Amino acid sequence: VNFWEIFYHPIITITSIYLPLHSWSRIDVSQLSPRTARFRRKEALQQPPTPPQTVFVAMHRSGITGDAKLKEKIKKARQDAGCMFFKIQIEKEAFIWKGSGEKKGTSEENFKRIYDALEDKVACYMFFRDPEPTNENKWVFSQFMPALAKVNSKMLYASSKSAVKEIFGTSELTEDYFITEISEMTYQAFMKTRQKIDQEQLLTFEEQAKKEAVRGEILAASDGVALTVADVPITVSKEASAAISAVQDRATNRAILMLETKTQELLVDSNSTPKNAAIDDIQKACCGRDKKEPRYVLHRYSHQVPKGFPKEGESREALLFIYYCPDDANPREKMMYSTCKSMVLRILDKVEVNVTNKYEASTPGELTDRVVLDELYPKKSEKTVFAKPKVPKKGKRRLISKKKFNANA
Repeated sequence: VNFWEIFYHPIITITSIYLPLHSWSRIDVSQLSPRTARFRRKEALQQPPTPPQTVFVAMHRSGITGDAKLKEKIKKARQDAGCMFFKIQIEKEAFIWKGSGEKKGTSEENFKRIYDALEDKVACYMFFRDPEPTNENKWVFSQFMPALAKVNSKMLYASSKSAVKEIFGTSELTEDYFITEISEMTYQAFMKTRQKIDQEQLLTFEEQAKKEAVRGEILAASDGVALTVADVPITVSKEASAAISAVQDRATNRAILMLETKTQELLVDSNSTPKNAAIDDIQKACCGRDKKEPRYVLHRYSHQVPKGFPKEGESREALLFIYYCPDDANPREKMMYSTCKSMVLRILDKVEVNVTNKYEASTPGELTDRVVLDELYPKKSEKTVFAKPKVPKKGKRRLISKKKFNANA
């Protein structure tokens, strides 16, 4: 008996079964000698396996087309101003016309007719006129795919959608409206999909604060160079325009303005202040009880030149623009007020309101006469010059003995 057949036969048998299981093995082990088979197996195990590859498969079209009669009916429906909708289904691998509805009454009533034309478990395509007055000659393509429909029906309708839209013509379609329940085919539900949702309203207070903190980190990392933010267009209400004109004409000395964040409209703060308000009155109006909202203040500040400045004691006026923003204000309002501040200043410049000083405040203590005067008349810091210490003179020369030290002496 041959020794090689006894010893290597089990190895060859196991290897011939094990190796073909791997995608990287294309070796016919039975044709190799036992020693070569063992070497190839060891070499193959040392190689890393081939990673799986992701294959993207595009959905193929079903190949269903419409006949001449269907195309003629669709053409007539498009040209008929009284046609509100028409319905198409797939039967026996063909597009079938399933009826239409007239345009009568209000938009709610027209959608009610479309609602009645749908069936609970039957998928279909629905073309209906766009209810927007500006899109009078436009249509909306709707695909009704109920959850209880058969799987092969869902696949068939999904792969035939582009074909039926090409028969109708995509130039007159404004959008696709995909629904899975009949209750979604109402005027209110359809118009709700067109409403623009402010993403900031979906954030919680913690998420808004985190977003504000990230923005602060970005500004801090920019080495003091502010990032450019595009101006937000705002509108000025009649009351705000009248309040600005009153300050300009000296009918009053203050105008406290607020910003409606949803509409970006500049309004007048309804809190009552004296006609000729002092800075303390403005502080009470902006920083009253539980007030955490930013404000823009236009104030004609009457004062006297403080001591230590030229023309000391002389009465003067300064037209101040104060941007008050408390630290605990809503992050979204902070962002909006900060972004729109340049637009408000541009509006004041356009109506020839010459603001002499601009400054920001975040606490009630910053809306006082002392702080305002410090802003108007900043004190010059005196540089303290220190005299350089004198270089010490050299002392008397010491006489060093030339005698050598002897430890045994």
